[in-house]
This record gives sequence, C-alpha cells and structure tokens, in this order.
Amino acid sequence: MSTAFPFLPRALLIQTAEQGATLITPNRRLTRAIKREFDAEQIKRARSAWPAADILPYSEFLERSWSELSRIERGATLLSAEQETALWERVIADSPQGEILLNPAATARQAREAWAIRHAFRIDTARYAAMFDEDGAAFRSWAKRYGKICAEKNWVDGARLADAIAAAAIKPRNIVLYGFDELSPQQQELFKALAAAGGNVNEAKPEANAAPAVRAGFPDAEAELYAVASQLKQTLAKQPDARIGVVVPDLAQRRSDIVRIFDDVLQPARVVSASRERARPYNVSLGLALTEYPLVASALLILELARGELALDDTGSLLRSPFLAAAELEFTLRALLDARLRESGRPAVTLKMLAREAHGAPQLAARLAAWIKLAGEARKAKQPPSAWSAVFQQLLGGLGWPGERTLDSEEYQTFAKWREIISKLSTLDLIAPRLGYDEALKNLKRLATDAPFQPESPEVPVQVLGILEANALEFDLLFITGLTDEAWPQPPNPNPFLPLAVQRKLNVPHAGADWQLEFARRTTHAWRACAIDIRFSYPLRDGDRELRPSPLLREAPEAQTALEDVALYRRAIFAARAIEPLADFKAPRLPAGIKVKGGTDFFKDQAACPFRAFALHRLGATGVEAGHAGLDALDRGLLMHLAAENLWKELKNSKQLAGASEEELKAAAGRAAAGALNSIRKKRPDVMTQAFTALEQERVAALLMRLLELEKNRAPFELLAREKPQRVTVAGVEVSTRPDRVDRLADSSRVILDYKTGRGAGVGDWLGERPDEPQLPLYAVSAGRDDVAAVAFVQLHAQDVLFKGLSREKDLLPGVYTLAENKAVAKQCADWKDLFESWRAMLENLAREYLDGRADVAPKDYPKTCRYCELGALCRVKEIKDRGPVTADENDE
Repeated sequence: MSTAFPFLPRALLIQTAEQGATLITPNRRLTRAIKREFDAEQIKRARSAWPAADILPYSEFLERSWSELSRIERGATLLSAEQETALWERVIADSPQGEILLNPAATARQAREAWAIRHAFRIDTARYAAMFDEDGAAFRSWAKRYGKICAEKNWVDGARLADAIAAAAIKPRNIVLYGFDELSPQQQELFKALAAAGGNVNEAKPEANAAPAVRAGFPDAEAELYAVASQLKQTLAKQPDARIGVVVPDLAQRRSDIVRIFDDVLQPARVVSASRERARPYNVSLGLALTEYPLVASALLILELARGELALDDTGSLLRSPFLAAAELEFTLRALLDARLRESGRPAVTLKMLAREAHGAPQLAARLAAWIKLAGEARKAKQPPSAWSAVFQQLLGGLGWPGERTLDSEEYQTFAKWREIISKLSTLDLIAPRLGYDEALKNLKRLATDAPFQPESPEVPVQVLGILEANALEFDLLFITGLTDEAWPQPPNPNPFLPLAVQRKLNVPHAGADWQLEFARRTTHAWRACAIDIRFSYPLRDGDRELRPSPLLREAPEAQTALEDVALYRRAIFAARAIEPLADFKAPRLPAGIKVKGGTDFFKDQAACPFRAFALHRLGATGVEAGHAGLDALDRGLLMHLAAENLWKELKNSKQLAGASEEELKAAAGRAAAGALNSIRKKRPDVMTQAFTALEQERVAALLMRLLELEKNRAPFELLAREKPQRVTVAGVEVSTRPDRVDRLADSSRVILDYKTGRGAGVGDWLGERPDEPQLPLYAVSAGRDDVAAVAFVQLHAQDVLFKGLSREKDLLPGVYTLAENKAVAKQCADWKDLFESWRAMLENLAREYLDGRADVAPKDYPKTCRYCELGALCRVKEIKDRGPVTADENDE
C-alpha cells in the first residue's frame, strides 16, 4: 500500500474524488461533510448535473465489497449487527455462566467487542491462554462455541468481514483513505491485499497547519456551557453562515445539559412555547436510544402490558400517553383512572385490574375488553421472530397506537424508525427459530435500545460533537470543552475479556494509559488543524472539588476574557415583570353546621397549617398515591388497629383477661392477628403471600401479647366501645369521629385510648393553640370531663409497648401520671377542668378559623410541618418563605 500524499488539502481531495477515486473515511459525519463540499464545488462551477462522488465510511465500504463479492460467489451469509448480538446472547445463555449473569445483554455486547478486537489486532488466544483470568476463560469458551456455529452455518460476521474480502482479492478502483487516526493490523492487511490485487490504495491526512488556540477556565461545567452558548449566540449574530463546532468529551453523559442550556440561550422561544416547530441552530451528533423517544416508549409499555402486568408508574404514563386511541377525548377520565389505581397502593397493575377499573373511560374500556383476549393468545404462542413482528403490530393497533392526532416531523421520523426496528426483528429468524412472547419482546427492546436515533434536521451552523468526530472536519470556530486533567487524556477503558497486558502490548485503542496519552496528544494537534479559531475550556470546580486544566493545554495562552452574564430570555421576561402583591389567604365564609370530611384529621390539618385544611377539606386537593412494595406505615397501622379491635372483641374486660391462661391468651392473640391479616389480604393480595402472612401474624400476635401483659396491671375495666363511629360538632363544624377504644372503669368513668404504631407521639402533642395530635383532646371534650378519667396513647412498637397520657387519679394506667405529676402540663393547666377547657377553646378556635375562611400559608413549624405535605406546588410555601409573608395591608397599596 502506497502513501502518495500524507497531507492532502481539501481542494485536492475533492479533485481526487472528481477523478473517480473511492474516498473512504472513518465515520459517516466526515463522509457527509466531504460530499457536501464536493457538491458545493460542482455548483460553484455552474454545473447542472454531475456524477455522484464515491465517498463512504469504512463500514459501508466493507458491506458494498461483500455485496459485490456475493454476486460472484454465492454461499456464505453475512450476519447483521443485530443477528451477531442475538447469537452471542444465545451462546452465553446456553453456557454455565449464563445462569448467574445479572445482565446477559451487556455481557454479549462486551463479548462481541472482544471478538472484534481479537480479529482486528490478531490476538492468538491459544498463545496467551495462561494470561486469561476467569472472565477471559469464559470468553474463550463462548468464542469457541460462537466460531463453531458460524463455521457450521457458513456465516460471516462483521469482525471477519475484512478478512473475507481480503481473501477474495477483488481488484478495486483507486482508493484514498482519508482522516483515519490509526489503521488496525486487520485493516492494513486488507488494503495491502487490495493493492496486491492491482488496486491503487493511498492514505491521506488532513492538512497539517495548526491554528493558534487559547484556553479559558470557568467556575463549573454549567457556567462553561453557558459561556460557550453565549459566544455561539454572539458569533451567529455577526456571521449567520459561520461553521462552528463544539467538542464535548463526555457527550453521552452531558447531552441533556447541552440541549437544556443551548436551548435556553440559542432557542428561548422553543423553551417558552415547548414547541418543536422551529429547528434548532445546532445539531448534537449523538442520538438518543430509540427507547428514549415518547412514541416508542409508549409502544413498549403497551407490549409490556400485554404480558399481563405493568408497574404502577408505567401504567400511569401509558394512560396519559397521547399515542393511544381517544387520548385527547378521554384525557381527564384516564388521569382520574390513574389516580384511582394508585389508591390501591399496589406497585403493579394487572391487565385484568386495569380493564375492570377502566369503566370511567368508556373508549379505553371497550378496547381493553377486546385486547385482553388478543394479549392472552400472544402470551401462549411460540413462533419465529418474523411472526412476532406481525403480532406486535397487531397488539399496538389494538389500543390505537400511535394515536389519532397528526404526528409532527420528529414523531413521524421516530415512527418510521420504529417500523424499521420491527422489521429487523424478522432477521432474527436465522438465529432464533422459535421464541415465546417474553423472549421476543426482550429481543425487540434490545434492538430499540441499541438503535441510536437522531431525527433529520436542516443544515445548521453549529455541530456538537464527540472526541473523534471533529477530526478532519473544517470549521470557522471550534470550541473544545471539559478539558480537565481528569478528562483529557481520558482514563483507559480496556475490554474485560482480553488480557490487559496483551491489549497494551498490541496498542489496542483505549486499553492503556500510554495509548490514551499519545492519542490525546494526536487528537489535540488534529483539532488545531480543523479551524482558524480554536478555544479550549475547562471547569475549575466540580461541587466542592477543585479541578485543573489538562496538561496538554500548557502551550495555549490563557484568554483574557471575563465571564459574561448570559442574557437569557427568561431573565428578560422576569425583569419586565409587574408584581401585584395579593394576600390570598381569605376564603369566603362558611355557614355554621357544615359537615367536614376527614374526621379528626380536619383539626390536625387546621392546626398544622390553615391552608392545608382549606385545600384538603374544602377544595379536595388530595395528592396522588404512589405504589409501594410490601406494607407501608399506614397499612401496618391499620393492621394493628384491626388486630387490637379483634382481640378486645373477644376478651371484653379485665376480668376475662385475668382469668385466661397463657395458652388461651396466645390463641386469642393469634386469632385476632389472623383476622386482621385476612382483612389486609383483601386489600393487598399482591403482598400477603403465605410466607409473609405467617411472619406478620407472628409479629402482630407478639405485640398483642405484650399489650395484654401491660393491661393486666390496670385497674378493673370493661370495653365500652371499639372503633364506634359518631358525629361531633365543634363551634359549628361537624365531623365524624371513630375513637379506637373507650374503656369503662368500676366507677363508670371512662378511659379514652388511641393506638399508635410509631414512637414519636406523646402528651406534649396535645398542648398549645395548635397541637400536633388533637384527636384525643377532641374525643375527651366530646365525652365530657366529668365522665373521662384518663386519656392516653397506646404505643404498639417493637421497642416499646406502653401507655402515654394523663389521668385524673393515680394508678389508673401503668406509667401514666396525673396532671399535677406532669410538670409540663401543670405549668399550662391548673387542674383537670382547666385542661378540658383549654382543649375546648383550642378546638373551637380551629373550627372558627375554618368557618371564617382562614386559608393563609402558615405552617406551624416550617420546614418540618411541610416535609411530607403534598401541597407544596399549590401553596408555594418555599416562595413565600423566601420572599417573606404577604400581609393584608399590601392589598390596599
């Protein structure tokens, strides 16, 4: 292979293409750039028609050569990338290691990469067998099996395609290799074989001139991107046709930040209107996985639902998707269905449950009724991948995907790409003759995940590129960002299945620090040949860590430019604001006698924050439930309440408790726990498996036995009421209450008890104008101070089972003191009567606040009170706290 022109100006490269040479580049982006320049040169010469230039990337050159060879020699079959990956997965799954791998798909990709490196760098695995570790030994066994299958089937894969073409010795035309960093041994042998067969093969590099460059540091990575975007905006304002490149070393990780910041600065109208009608002035070379696009994500959720079950959050996403039939017509109905499904607390929704609950959205319900049968038949089938392509299309069509509205340009291109992926599933017939539903869907997901997709857009002036993509391109201005000493040179990333020492010895790309350093030096020099204005940049901090510039930037002088304040559209809108302070904490007054939903929670919410009570009990602004695995705190609290109620339903009084034997009490506790668990099982059958139920029954019964030991030390009593509902009116507000338990003592006085499964609540939570736990004071005041002898929490916790409360007399409840003995309470209340009067006044004040329409955002203890509140987006408490309270006087200004 000859090298006639090691450094070739672009004009001569175009002339070489005009003379009929085949130009081979390392990537598609460089191919497109040279083709554009070629066509521009023909237009410049006033030509109306011209032969297309033969310019293509290396991978397409191999595929075209194989097609030419196949027309001459029939027999071998070339595997596609998708078929190769499927074959590797099959080989690995059938191996002893396949059963223990957590991510077989990722393992298959790395094994396929190791196989390609082995052939590209002529690694003799037998020669280096002693150097392979356990993972390497597994790879050798997989590779042996993979190679044997390919030989038996007469299959050729991408790793050996160059060797097959070299062996065929087809005489090529004049070839110019342009823009390659290094050729692998396999590539060198291929082009030597083509030259030996009579071809003329030359390698050329871009012109070697190096433009001057400057470097600049910025406070952090975000400030760096904003500064770059601001400079882009200024440049485009002066030179709309300027060719600009932005290189980002970690483009895959920073893509979302780049799009967000560049849109903010360069395309503010797109951010404000959330519209995609206007094309961005920049293009990001790295596409997203096809599964990241909403249209495809909804399709995969439909197919996942056909398995019979879907995660709760995914079900909500699917119900609110615009890509289902009648999505716009039933949008609100389906959102309500989502909220209703979340009330069950289940982390997943079965297909049958969804169909049963969908009656509120009639068009969806009608489709699901027919679709269930279709999904059931699909789950039972076992057929070739090509047959699954049709089934998947049928399942999607059954729910009306991709919807009834007209798809915009990006969505339409995504839809076309999805159809292409569905078609590619058929090519797996060669590798996997018959598949079940789950395996077929897994293969489809893998194909979509492995398919990076970028919707086509018009030619734009700014190109955002990865490390290698800028090489050999030409720009007027080139930014290279993120060049800290940690990022450039990049850390080594060797393949885990090949011996590291061998990879380093053979100079396998990215395998060792020495290779990375030399590669970074070559690339940095190559960047300086790409533009006349080069600007290197780097962040100075990452959180609390200080960062330093790459040592490869030492020769570049530091730019003497101050960090500019970026002019953002949203800032301009905010600066032009006209604020009208409005104290909106007053709602219309309510009439006395009104019924309020929520029971005792009403007083608790009003005490915590008037706005919370207003929003929850007057506006009905409840939060959306989140599914959870197992029982949450609310479920466990309900379980203990039910178990305690069942227990005292059987025992009834202290005399029966004292007269029962230990065995009888254990049996009673077991029955009470079993009955409660049976009730919970009806609500959460997904959680209450046989093993889990047995564990919970043991735990609950043990807590009940500890409670009974505590109750044996009480003064004689009998159960008067258990969870008995009653209506209570306080200062014109009527609420429903349901005291956990009311006991009657020998003198006919009452003890009011409330079960708590947590440890935090205590007597202090009943005191003050805005108590944290006002329910026991409400129960006590409703019963009357003369009838109530004690009020207490019954703490049922694994660490403590005890009473916490106050009593009128000594020794009524174990561990409960009288008012006089409790110093904190005695400071505020002189006696039992005074305590009840303070409670009554507190409750009446809270009720009157609600009737008067008080609705100000005034949490009792910010931010603690707001920590678990779901109304933050509605009340905007953070904004109010940051700004300071709005007073009623401001309305008069």
